[in-house]
Order: sequence, then structure tokens, then C-alpha cells
Amino acid sequence: MDLLLVLTYAALCIAIFKIFKIPLNKWTVPTAVLGGVVLVGTLILLMNYNHPFSQIGGQFYSTTPIVSSVRGKVVSVDVEANQQLKKGDVLFRIDPIPFEAEVIRAKAALADAEQDVLQLESNYKASQSDTIKALAERDKAEREYNRYQQGFKKRRIH
Repeated sequence: MDLLLVLTYAALCIAIFKIFKIPLNKWTVPTAVLGGVVLVGTLILLMNYNHPFSQIGGQFYSTTPIVSSVRGKVVSVDVEANQQLKKGDVLFRIDPIPFEAEVIRAKAALADAEQDVLQLESNYKASQSDTIKALAERDKAEREYNRYQQGFKKRRIH
């Protein structure tokens, strides 16, 4: 920034000397140089001391970011700043309501699935009884067929 100010002032001096055709002599050049030192020096001092300032702006801290493996709203932080921690210490607590709601939803889904299992089991047993009934009817029909067949053969022989 300082170099930019000096170069800008030098360009301004050259332009003024050329435009107004000021002669270069032992009085004009030192006056321009001294004016530049005063002007640029004043601008640099003003820029160094009249700028936004904050105590913590120049400080830095070593931090370790801590991120939860689940998403949620943090409801409390259970640790103090600049205190050592041990393995297993609770750092913060996350709002449990969404997770409890999910557990209730999962339990409802489990109860629904258990009802479905009972329904499917009763359907399975009904199908087994239908199968046994169909086998019994088939065996009965086969016996009747064999009996009629024997009677038909006896009648043809006589």
C-alpha cells in the first residue's frame, strides 16, 4: 500500500510539472519531494492508527472441532472451556425428542409386522388344511375309481 501511495504521488507530481510547465530547479524539486514525504507520511500514519480494531482480531486459538455422528439440535454443553477431558466424558447433549419419536415409529412398525406374521401364519395353516383336504378328496376319488373299475371289470367278465 505504501508503494502504491508513493508511486501515485510521483505520477501526480510528474503530471503537474508537465501540465503547468513548472521548471525543474533547486526550489521546485525539493519542495515536491518534501511535500510528498509529508503527504505520504501523514496518509500512512492515518491509515495505521485510524482503522477498525479489535482485541481478539489479533489473537488466535488452537481449537479442535468436535462433530457429532448424528444430526440434531444441541440442547446443552456439559464441559467448561479450557478444562481437560477424559475418555467417555459427555461433551454435549442433543435433543432426544426426534430420536424418541423414531423409536416409537419403529416399535409401531414392529407391532404391525408381528400382526402381519400372525395373519400370514393363519393363512399358511389354512392353506395346509386345504392341501390336506384336497389330498383326502383325491384319495377318496381314487378309491371310488378303483372300486368302480373293479365292478366294471367283473361285469364285463360275467
